[in-house]
Amino acid sequence: MKAKSFHFEAYTISQTAKKLGYRSTKTLYRLLSREVLEDYLYLEKSGRVYLILEPPNLPTLEEKIKANIQVRRNNIIKRCN
Repeated sequence: MKAKSFHFEAYTISQTAKKLGYRSTKTLYRLLSREVLEDYLYLEKSGRVYLILEPPNLPTLEEKIKANIQVRRNNIIKRCN
C-alpha cells in the first residue's frame, strides 16, 4: 500500500502578513504569543517558523484570525453581518 502524501503551502510570517493584507506582522505575532495559531504552525528543523494558510480539516487562517480579533474600523479582515 502506498503512503498518502501531504502537500500544503506554508509561508513565513512576513509573507503571510502581506498575503492577508496587513501592513505589519504585529497582529500575527500577538496571536502567536497567545498560542491561538498553534494549529497553523509549521516549524522547520533550523527553527524557522511558517504559517499554513489552508490546513486540512481546519478553518482557513484568515477565518481563524477573524474569529480572534476585535472588530475595528481599520482592520483589514472585516466581519460580515
